[in-house]
Amino acid sequence: MSRIAHLSDLHLLEPAVAARRGTDWVRVHYLSLRRSIDYVARRARAETALRAAREHGFDHLVLTGDLTEDGVLAQYEVLADVLEASGIPAERITLVPGNHDAYGTAMPWEAALAGPLARWEKTSAAGAAAWMDDCVIVPVSSAIPQTFLRSSGRVESLALDGVGAIAAREPGRPVVVAQHHPPYAVMHQWVHGLVNHDEVTGLLHARDNVSLLHGHTHRRKERGLVAGGPLRIFSPWAVADNVAPLRMYDVAEGLLHPLPALAARPDPLAAVCRDVEAMGGVVLRDVGALGRG
Repeated sequence: MSRIAHLSDLHLLEPAVAARRGTDWVRVHYLSLRRSIDYVARRARAETALRAAREHGFDHLVLTGDLTEDGVLAQYEVLADVLEASGIPAERITLVPGNHDAYGTAMPWEAALAGPLARWEKTSAAGAAAWMDDCVIVPVSSAIPQTFLRSSGRVESLALDGVGAIAAREPGRPVVVAQHHPPYAVMHQWVHGLVNHDEVTGLLHARDNVSLLHGHTHRRKERGLVAGGPLRIFSPWAVADNVAPLRMYDVAEGLLHPLPALAARPDPLAAVCRDVEAMGGVVLRDVGALGRG
């Protein structure tokens, strides 16, 4: 029985984020509304979440997007450094991009996988798959180039065809799709949701051995396709917002079975603030009126 660990929405920053100017400054501040623009704290939360995954044990780890705040090269370098430091083998990690990883002058996902994230390309690139004894994990990108005033997504038909082909070829094997946006309608769909969510849910209806892990909502949720049916769609709390964001699933009887909520780890943001204040420093937190997924 395989066990899958699931994290999402790290929103990592680069060390020199405070030096930003002009449009770059505006973009990162807008996207970070209601989140402190604190490189150290965000990195610490990601490191804590990865450490929790290692402590609980898993066969494969899935990170479902918004890995960075706005997809610049320096943020991907931080992500690579955090993943390397975790000690988790690259072949046991699948990464997918979110809308935050594709904004403005952001580094294209394909370029990131050929550059800072090259070690994870085999399990994270378009057309890749991570095969285990009793399931397969397929990364699907829902990130599209757009202004940072939108946070919508779209899945290419070719990617869905690839998932469908694997599910048809392996009818007895659970196929786990990893993507950032949820495959159902949300409020302000054109601005915030997956614009072709009906195509994705159509695939789930057509192939009962397909389940889906997503991020974007920053909320721990699970749902089935029909009332009373098995759970097929899952999301975790955001790493950037929550002290216990890790979700774990066991693969059994052709389905994903979520484990009970895990105990919270100490909040690294609180620890960082205490250290700064203990040295006589002042902690400043950026607070806005509206968050962005």
